[in-house]
Amino acid sequence: MKRHGLAATAVLCCALTLSGCGIIRTANAIGSIFGGRKKVKTIKKIVKIIGSVLGQFYDTTTKKSLVGDWTYAEPAIQFETQSFLDKAGGVVASQTVADNIAPYFSILGFKQGNLSISLREDNTCTYTLGGKTYQGTYDYDDENKKITLKTPLFPLPAAYISVAEDQMALTFDSSKILTLIQALGMVSKDQTPVSAVSTLASSYDGMKTGFTFVKVK
Repeated sequence: MKRHGLAATAVLCCALTLSGCGIIRTANAIGSIFGGRKKVKTIKKIVKIIGSVLGQFYDTTTKKSLVGDWTYAEPAIQFETQSFLDKAGGVVASQTVADNIAPYFSILGFKQGNLSISLREDNTCTYTLGGKTYQGTYDYDDENKKITLKTPLFPLPAAYISVAEDQMALTFDSSKILTLIQALGMVSKDQTPVSAVSTLASSYDGMKTGFTFVKVK
C-alpha cells in the first residue's frame, strides 16, 4: 500500500511538472527578444485571459499598466458577456478555438519571436513584425478599455485591451481581424490561413479574437 501511495505521488508530481512546461518553454523562447537585454518576468500565478469576459480586468487595465515592452505569446479569445461565454462552452471551448487558430496565425507571421510591441507613456509606440519595425502612436480610451494603434503607412482597427499581471490581450471583432491582416500585408496567394482564421474567429456569438502578449522586463 505504501508503494502504491508513493507511485501515485510521483505520477501526480510528474503531471504537474509537465503542465508547466508550456509556460517555461514560452519564457525561454522569448528571453532573447529586444536584443537579449531584458528578461521575461516569471509569472508565479498564471492568470488566463483566454476565455475571459470583456471588462473582467477593468481595474487592472490602466494607462500605466500597458506601458512597456510586450512580446507575442499566443492567440487571445474573449467574449462580450458571461452569457456569450457560457453559451459557447466556457474557458475550455475558448482554449480550443485559440489552439486551432494558433497554427494559422503562425503561417501569417503572428508567432513567438516574430511579433512584439513597445508602448510608451507619451503615446508613441514601436512594433516589430517579421523583422520589420514600425514607428507610430496610439490612442487609449480608458473608459471603454480600447486602444488604437496608428502608423504613417496604414490605419489599424481599434482593439479591446485587457491587462492582467504581466499579460496583455488585444482582441477584435471577427471582421476586424481580417482588416488587421490585410493592413499588415500578411495576405498571401494561399488564402487558406486567412479563410481559416475568419471562420474560427466567427465560431461563436460575442467572441473576440486577437493576441496575448507577455511583458518583457
